[in-house]
Amino acid sequence: MTIAELPALIVPSSEVLDDLPVAVIGAGPIGLAAAAHLLERDVDVVVVEAGPTVGTAVKAWGHTRLFSPWEYLVDAAGGRLLDTVGWHAPDAHKLPFGSELVAEYLLPLAATPELSPRIRYGSSVTDVVRQGMDSTRSTGRATTPFLLR
Repeated sequence: MTIAELPALIVPSSEVLDDLPVAVIGAGPIGLAAAAHLLERDVDVVVVEAGPTVGTAVKAWGHTRLFSPWEYLVDAAGGRLLDTVGWHAPDAHKLPFGSELVAEYLLPLAATPELSPRIRYGSSVTDVVRQGMDSTRSTGRATTPFLLR
């Protein structure tokens, strides 16, 4: 199942939540794909990445060839976003190295005008909690925003 095929979540309306962006943790292949899908739905998003650039974790094993060809690595929404800037997709049947995934897909995707200003590098998330709540309180939880530390 792809991100696009996931059922829509029903969340109670809250003016507090409506003014906040969706936070995506990690600027790797999945995080950038999630952000691209959110942008297609006109949802404000911010991507939080601990490393100094996109795909920091992938770079650690960049010397390794992937088992999946490009046709399964390029997310549909990410590809559509890249198409707007004239990106040329790699050979769909080629098996790239991790470093090629970063250089030929993740870096160009992160550099798009839509995503670039939304990525916060050098930001480690150590905790995700509901603002002003502990784990024992449930009243109002669904309409209380998350707090990332």
